[in-house]
Amino acid sequence: MRIVSPYTNPQLWLKGNFHTHTNSSDGLDTAEAVVAMYRDDNYDFLAITDHREFHDGKAQDAGKMLVIAGQECHIGRDTEAFEYHVVSLGAKRHVEDQDSGQAIIDEIRRAGGLPIVAHPRWSYMPYEVFDELEGYAAFEVYNGGCSDVDRANSSDYWDWSLTRRARPMWGVGCDDMHKPAHDFALGWTWVNAEKDEASILSAIERGDFYASGGPRIENIRVDESGITLYTTSARFVKFLSREGTVVKWAEGKHVKSARYEPVGGETYVRAEVHAHDGTIAWTNPFFIEAEDESTGG
Repeated sequence: MRIVSPYTNPQLWLKGNFHTHTNSSDGLDTAEAVVAMYRDDNYDFLAITDHREFHDGKAQDAGKMLVIAGQECHIGRDTEAFEYHVVSLGAKRHVEDQDSGQAIIDEIRRAGGLPIVAHPRWSYMPYEVFDELEGYAAFEVYNGGCSDVDRANSSDYWDWSLTRRARPMWGVGCDDMHKPAHDFALGWTWVNAEKDEASILSAIERGDFYASGGPRIENIRVDESGITLYTTSARFVKFLSREGTVVKWAEGKHVKSARYEPVGGETYVRAEVHAHDGTIAWTNPFFIEAEDESTGG
């Protein structure tokens, strides 16, 4: 069998947030104040994504931090049984409301941006609707701003969809920050990229990143027989496969590495690192190809 990994080497992890609000929509602070807050907390990049408000990323003086163009886009009201949102990253222009999530994704792509499906668990998004979407770059596997209603973690959307069709699906972490005292620095994404917008967005497109609400994954290594993670001190690491079944636990007082070797029958494997304080980091899925698939035999 063959393990297909989205991760490349060397791993030059940059920390950033892809979902942030200011007082241009329903946030409390100015764009300048928000940029300064993330910059002072040693973030490498930030996207300001106000509702229906395009930020080109060039208006704020971010100093050493990179600001990426962003917007939170909406399905037009009363066009579906429920409303959900799609974040636009790196687009060249504003994106208007559309009649469906697929139309928003397509319009973001036409505008030169990457679509990120926002907080599916918070939106009570039906699995079937999520699974029908095509062309998005990633979804928010963790949205810290939704933790107050216990709908921050959307990892089950991975397992539902990946079990039914093994296609690339990547998951980012973010704050969805509105109120600095409430939802700042709760979730973020570590991206394996150079510090420029094109490199970061390219890494998102190919899945070369991981989401976190706390733990660090310092290195991800894949060889012909298995997947190895090297992490900051964790309570446990678990590897999951079809239907979210845990196929391996690595646990102890201070777990700093974990390895999984596929045994056959898996179509994908993903990993979660659980810290002592209850926070989690999520790898993107690794895809397991049977020998006849990888050799054509």
